Amino acid sequence: MQEAFAVARSREVALADTIVAETMTFIDSLAADGTTSLQRDIVDGKPSELEYWNGAVVRLAREQGVTAPTHEFIYHALLQAESATNRSISYVG
Repeated sequence: MQEAFAVARSREVALADTIVAETMTFIDSLAADGTTSLQRDIVDGKPSELEYWNGAVVRLAREQGVTAPTHEFIYHALLQAESATNRSISYVG
């Protein structure tokens, strides 16, 4: 969340200073065994939103000179899993 927030701020997106804490409070309220559509799609061998979630943060961070190591790790780790289904195209070099 902090990385996405930093990228948004670097692009002058108006976000409340409390957005990360508020979002984390919401996430903490979700069921522990819940999954995201991205996770379910990758597990099911379907195309996912990886490029639009983590991939977008990675691309925009690079454009702005902002570091996003967590998103980089997640993106590249999941890209391997998604690529195993031969349905993913990587837009991040």
